Amino acid sequence: MKLHRLTYMNGAALAVVLCALLAATSCSPSTPPDTSKADGGATKLFGGAQVQEVFRLRLDRDDLIIESLLDAIKQHNIQDGAVLSVVGSVQECTYHGVKSLAQTAEQQFVTVKGPTEILSANGIIAAGEPHLHITLSNFEKGAFGGHLEKGCRVLYRAELTIAKFSGVPLARKLNREGTPLLQRK
Repeated sequence: MKLHRLTYMNGAALAVVLCALLAATSCSPSTPPDTSKADGGATKLFGGAQVQEVFRLRLDRDDLIIESLLDAIKQHNIQDGAVLSVVGSVQECTYHGVKSLAQTAEQQFVTVKGPTEILSANGIIAAGEPHLHITLSNFEKGAFGGHLEKGCRVLYRAELTIAKFSGVPLARKLNREGTPLLQRK
């Protein structure tokens, strides 16, 4: 696992990252007030975050994606941030998704084995915990995906772009149904 800090010398990569960050974060100092309900029943907008630093993480054959990301989060104290991009290939990967419309989430876990491309993955880091969704593809199933789980093993390589935020930190807290909701820490 190699972690690289983004340098301003790499203008093309910086432009791509900044475009993604503009879409993912509030860059305006005039963020609307938080007017949602405390129970998480309404849409919440969390402003006040600024990009403090951007990291690029290279994973090699047999590295584990979530486990390597957790190591980088711990090593660089990324309590609040986003995984902007993940690309590469895996030889084994577990993900899950919801399987019903019930009030309480019912999850279905799937493990794929064999050569599989990572088409995309991204998510939010809150209180040092990543929440990532992944889209995978292989010749048998086409495109598929869900919530990325531990144990996803790199086939040839995987490349992640991670943004560390400063400002108002967020955390996930369980609602009445046991669903972890993003809230101010």
